[in-house]
Amino acid sequence: MKTPMIVAACVLGAGCVTSQMQRLDPETRPARAPETVAVLDRVPDQPHRVIARLALRAESVFTSFDDLRVKIVGQAAQLGGDAVVVGPKSKETEFIILPTGVIPSERKRLTAEVLVLR
Repeated sequence: MKTPMIVAACVLGAGCVTSQMQRLDPETRPARAPETVAVLDRVPDQPHRVIARLALRAESVFTSFDDLRVKIVGQAAQLGGDAVVVGPKSKETEFIILPTGVIPSERKRLTAEVLVLR
């Protein structure tokens, strides 16, 4: 009886993260270390240029918004961005009905803009 529940939990735990990127600047920049990318919650006052927009979506209750933020910072570092402005985030909860019970499933979405500071 517990086997379907365990299998379902494993399938949900292996949920993937999908990423969409819209490049706004064709210039290629060298990648940088993720820890050098500033994470901002609003657009800075200093001059900057938006070089890309990112949207990540997770299909698992085991993936947190912090996990998505880490992936966003990694992508921004690969693009050579100086900073990311993170937000907004959204979450939808669905329930999967199994013969042995109900399992929650979450879809999380987090967006960001990648910036080059001038």
